Amino acid sequence: MVRKLPESGRPIVRLLEKEGPLTQRDIIARLNIPTRTIRYGIRRLMEKGYIKKLPNLKDMRSVYYYISPDIDRSLLEELLEEPAK
Repeated sequence: MVRKLPESGRPIVRLLEKEGPLTQRDIIARLNIPTRTIRYGIRRLMEKGYIKKLPNLKDMRSVYYYISPDIDRSLLEELLEEPAK
């Protein structure tokens, strides 16, 4: 199930787990991954239900992304693991 995620999915999940809700701009600034790749990763993670978005009441042009509270803990641990090479 997790294997079908793009490579950018894992670092995004790790960052959100560590630092809490972040905007797309914050995620891009913290990860050394191209903007387009981050956007694709966010889209795929949302499609799978691994992350959700929350309105940014300070700036309605952006949203906060956070790890879904509905995600299975074992699945989250698998997402947080370093991939075997």
